[in-house]
Amino acid sequence: MVGVLICTHGSAGQEFLKSAEMICGQQENCQTVKFTDGESLDQLEQELEQKITALSGKVICLTDLKGGTPFNTLVRILEKNPAIEIVTGVNIPMLLELLLNRDQLPLDDLIKMILEAGKSGIYHFKPTPAKDEDEEF
Repeated sequence: MVGVLICTHGSAGQEFLKSAEMICGQQENCQTVKFTDGESLDQLEQELEQKITALSGKVICLTDLKGGTPFNTLVRILEKNPAIEIVTGVNIPMLLELLLNRDQLPLDDLIKMILEAGKSGIYHFKPTPAKDEDEEF
């Protein structure tokens, strides 16, 4: 089973996982790490390495923002640990696809799927005007 690590600024990652588990049930082989204001980079890197070690198999690391501290720290870890994959822009549709399909697909296909789910989960709804019952077309 592919491991999942979510690392975000603040507790967003923990809340994403809680929300996803409301929809698809309790998950195994998942960890979250929050980067807090005032936390040192060394502390964050150490916690990330510990959580990655606790996960089994390949690990997909989801972060909130490309170029942010969680992302940059994971990039440094990737240099030492090529068993991880990093995907930024985490959202609930992406996380759900990952959790529901991580046993079903090869890693490259899984990553393509979650990227597409993350993108397609962003949608601007515009209501259509109500049709006049007497109006003919």
